[in-house]
Amino acid sequence: MSHKKYKKVLAAGLAAVMTMGMLTGCGGGGSNNNNSAGTDGGNQSASTGSQSSSSSKDTGSGEIVPLKWVTIGNGMPTNYDSWITKVNEYIGDKVGVSLDMEVIPWGDWDKRRNIIVSTNEPYDIIFGNGNNYIADINLGAYYDITDMIDANMPGLKQLMPDKYWDGVKVKDRIYGVPTYKDSSISNYAVWDKELVDEYNIDIASLTEIESLTEIFETLKADKNDYPVYTKNDGVYYIFDVYDQIGAGTQILGVRYDDADAKVCFTLEEPDIYSALETLHDWYKKGIINPDAATLSEARVYNMWRVAQGWESAGITSWGPQMGKDVVVQKVGDTILSNETVRGSLNMVSINTKYPEKCLQLLDLINTDTKLRDMFYYGEEGVNFEYTADGKVHKINNDWAMAGYTQASYFTVTQVDTDEYNQWDEIKELNEQAVSSVMLGFTFDTTEVSDKLANCREIWMRYRSEVMTGVQDPAVAVPKIKEELMKAGWQDVLDAAQKQVDEYMATK
Repeated sequence: MSHKKYKKVLAAGLAAVMTMGMLTGCGGGGSNNNNSAGTDGGNQSASTGSQSSSSSKDTGSGEIVPLKWVTIGNGMPTNYDSWITKVNEYIGDKVGVSLDMEVIPWGDWDKRRNIIVSTNEPYDIIFGNGNNYIADINLGAYYDITDMIDANMPGLKQLMPDKYWDGVKVKDRIYGVPTYKDSSISNYAVWDKELVDEYNIDIASLTEIESLTEIFETLKADKNDYPVYTKNDGVYYIFDVYDQIGAGTQILGVRYDDADAKVCFTLEEPDIYSALETLHDWYKKGIINPDAATLSEARVYNMWRVAQGWESAGITSWGPQMGKDVVVQKVGDTILSNETVRGSLNMVSINTKYPEKCLQLLDLINTDTKLRDMFYYGEEGVNFEYTADGKVHKINNDWAMAGYTQASYFTVTQVDTDEYNQWDEIKELNEQAVSSVMLGFTFDTTEVSDKLANCREIWMRYRSEVMTGVQDPAVAVPKIKEELMKAGWQDVLDAAQKQVDEYMATK
């Protein structure tokens, strides 16, 4: 979509929210100034990709260009001014950029971000994820950076395997820079170590959900507690073996290892249906807490649960979070899919004057440990300091930015409280990940968007009670399917399968 067409598309929306945009244009506080963004303003004609590339190259030697980066966190850091001064001193010499950040609080993120994108508010780089990536591309909000990556991001190209770039492709084009972190899914069963030792539980033999029933019955009887204490989204990891192909719902997908690439109504697939039967059995036996379907938050302690992460997270995160020693057991393959890669992305605005500088900055923060630490930990001497052996000692926990949104984990300096480097473990998992057969494919839902939206709503009405075992799948699944079919579900499946078949024919 051309810049001029993009502005015409946005004209009506801009007029409708002009007042709100004026009130919130500098949201996030701190030193943000929208005029500092290296973008063309709302009434100016934005540059085409080739023109912007030229203007970036034409900046004089030693010239510093302004960029604005919009991201999420706990709001603007209290020491933002002193921190950004040090950042700009560093990156000015490295890539010729002066940066301005807008750190939007978690609770304001969706609304504020939507205003920024939909009203064409000036910015250069913006954080996002799979929830908004496709919609924003369809709106024409982002630069197509496909042909600019090699020249402007050589460091990240070397650091991150090509398959992770494949995970952000849309119709074979790239519009976002993925954050190379725990970019694949590894599920682990997290057990209370005290119970494992007391009952001599062989957790390695209990990786299938159906195999857990016997020990859970014992724990329920002996401990008078709920071995599976969950909230309203239930035991949802069972869907992780299905690639949602961009449909945005658990009930449609292609199994990650299905060479035939069959688009499924997942609730009817044998593995999912059997798991739902097990959940219902657990609910009837009191293994699952009876109020699970209505809880928005689960309790801290769990005898057992499944979490996404890596093995050492049992020591560094999962155990400390519930105040217990835990042992963990990997469940299934480590899987790489579009969804896993798109958990953290940074996009370049279609209206930036300096697309190359945006990519050069993102390349630097992904590969330069000093800069990476400044974003991840904060201001040296205020938020953290380096130890004699080259690790990071955190002075406080006041830093407001969310580390997962910024850049690779693998250039972050290890903290002095860690006995080993968890990033090495994560990187190894990424390298071993099994790629989904649908990696690089995104379902274009345009022709069935209304039907798909209605079908999503139908599933959401049932999801809590199905996923917490309240409803018997023998009753619930046929009922859900009947409603889905009336809403156009078969058309959605057919459209998805047609596109998948066409994609597979090119591989």
